[in-house]
Amino acid sequence: MNRWTILGVIFFGALFAFFAFWRVDVLDSRTLKGITAAFLFGSYCAIVIFGTADKKRSLSLAGQTVLGVFLALTLAALFNAPSEGFVLAAVLGLILGFTADRWVEYVQLP
Repeated sequence: MNRWTILGVIFFGALFAFFAFWRVDVLDSRTLKGITAAFLFGSYCAIVIFGTADKKRSLSLAGQTVLGVFLALTLAALFNAPSEGFVLAAVLGLILGFTADRWVEYVQLP
């Protein structure tokens, strides 16, 4: 594992634990939850883009898939999803992470 995978897993894992187990009541506003979700998704995209941007790939396919699953589970915990929502989030995160190579090629870095 490299630094992008480790940093991403620690980041999304800590946020998942924060939102799932401590049930933050401050985030009752839908707007604030939407902003937080957009920030988390943007963070995931940045990690994947910078981890796969060079010719020498520093983020493995398994790493980006694990990050995608953690992102989706974190978002499900943020929006207080039922257990079926967590299963759906895990499947969508798996698809998001596994297909990241396809959508990353359309992103152009300055």
